[in-house]
Amino acid sequence: MKLLNQNNYSLSIAVFLAVDFYDHNRHPGKLHMSATGLLKPTRQAILGMRSRKTGIKQTRDIQDDIPNRMGTAIHAGIERAWKNDEKRTKALVNLNYPEAVARRIRINPTQEDLANNPDWIPVYIEQRFYKELGDFIIDGEVDFIGQGVLEDFKSTGVYGYMKGNNDEKYIQQGSIYRWLAPEIITENFMRIQQIFTDWSKLDAMIKKKAGYPSSRIIEKKLELMPYEETEAFIKSKLHEIKEYIDVAEVNLPECPPEELWQDETKFAYYRNPNSTKATRLFTTYAEAHERLLKDKAVGVIRERVGKVKRCNYCDGFDLCTQKDKYIASGILIPN
Repeated sequence: MKLLNQNNYSLSIAVFLAVDFYDHNRHPGKLHMSATGLLKPTRQAILGMRSRKTGIKQTRDIQDDIPNRMGTAIHAGIERAWKNDEKRTKALVNLNYPEAVARRIRINPTQEDLANNPDWIPVYIEQRFYKELGDFIIDGEVDFIGQGVLEDFKSTGVYGYMKGNNDEKYIQQGSIYRWLAPEIITENFMRIQQIFTDWSKLDAMIKKKAGYPSSRIIEKKLELMPYEETEAFIKSKLHEIKEYIDVAEVNLPECPPEELWQDETKFAYYRNPNSTKATRLFTTYAEAHERLLKDKAVGVIRERVGKVKRCNYCDGFDLCTQKDKYIASGILIPN
């Protein structure tokens, strides 16, 4: 992949954004799907596999990797804090946990270690688990497991938190992790730690009724899918991927609108048809039409189709003709 630095970031920052520690080729020569890959639309999953296999990659500007690198930095900071035995123990004591309990914590112990040391308290952090299913290898890296409870750290903007609900995706991802490691993830629920990168204490006070988060970090508890239901979900997805894996790109099922991170379509009402500035934006045509009738039908309504964003972050971007249609229609602006 060719990387651009169009904002001319300093070399110190440019290298931070350009370095990718993710292993994209963990199982060479084998059909492989990650837990997050199973949640992608079939077209995106297959074109991503083809792109990685052929080496075809789009040109990217490093500014697009800022959210990802910030998230990685947060994960790395949490991992560093927990893996330092001395500092972790001191922190727990300062948090009013008994020192004797704090010293029993062990990070990423093996099952044999635990069998020989029944008093240990296991904590797993940034651990990757694997499992074979049919012709595929499924894997996933968990953020944190303590006392059998899976925790996932999500760094996100406040706007995304207020606008959307990703609970279903979080539950599916967490359930796949438990399917991968049921002997370690033993509870039937997970905790999502949502860490806001742009939170404001003042806005929290002013916009509380509008759903603005009350704290910089919000925890959400979610029930996981039953083990058997999770396996059925995985098998169904793998069956669909295998069905289309060798199908020509033009015949692949298109990514559905709800998977495209598409902005909401608006209906712009112009009381003066010749004006370039809308009088008001409506979320439905019916609302805009009602306003038009109130103004004795002298204005005009123009549809503003929501912009598509996910295509710019798809590994199969250069192979996809669906995105070409969006670019041609103006609802996708490529990076």
